[in-house]
Amino acid sequence: MRVVATVLMLIVLALPLRAQEEADAVARGNELYRAGDFAAAAQAYREAIEQGQDGPRVHYNLGNALYLSERPGEAIAHYLAAVRMAPRDDDVRANLERAYAQRSVGPPAPPVSWLHAMLEHLTGRFTLSELAVAAAVCWWATVGAAALLILGVRRPHRVRRLVWGLGVITALLIALALGRWWGYHHLERAVIVAEAGQICTGPGESFEVVESAGEGVVVRVVRRDARWAEVVGESGTHGWISSDALMSVPGTVMLER
Repeated sequence: MRVVATVLMLIVLALPLRAQEEADAVARGNELYRAGDFAAAAQAYREAIEQGQDGPRVHYNLGNALYLSERPGEAIAHYLAAVRMAPRDDDVRANLERAYAQRSVGPPAPPVSWLHAMLEHLTGRFTLSELAVAAAVCWWATVGAAALLILGVRRPHRVRRLVWGLGVITALLIALALGRWWGYHHLERAVIVAEAGQICTGPGESFEVVESAGEGVVVRVVRRDARWAEVVGESGTHGWISSDALMSVPGTVMLER
């Protein structure tokens, strides 16, 4: 028992020290950023993330430091991570759009249909937790309204319409939450960080090049092997690219080889 108590005491004492180290790494990054040493600031922010301070503001600061260090591909990856965690942060979105505009291919193309645009807007403005909570609230509201209908409340036609309306909203929120969850846990997004990423027809330099994608292009990774990744580009191009040319967006799933 004395050994267990000693170990627990050491853990308790270590927690404040770890928190202090993380705060020190962020503070050091902020100081270096203000001094104009953006490369060193980026390294300090990376240390903070590795230590567990993986919040949207740290990714945003790291994205800014990388952007000013002329590493736009890595900056976009961290801006996307910050947007995922803080989707309504106007500063993050503004800097992401600025980084997109500096790419050789320019900003991403808008959705091809109004339905796709609407769904992208709905899912893009809320976090997974917010969608899940909203779905749960609407579900219980639907159950409550249905219970009132069963108990014989007055004006049942109005309650019936309320139940149907809440049911539709609940189903939509559940679908959006499931879509967001699937995207987090089963789809890998990555950014090309090489100045010219060659997308080939197969996993090797001997295959034909189908597209030369510039730095900052966001791709969806289909699968990986030891050194190459099968991807789908923003333009719909399907092919293989060297894993060294990619950086996975932090916080998204990393597909197994």
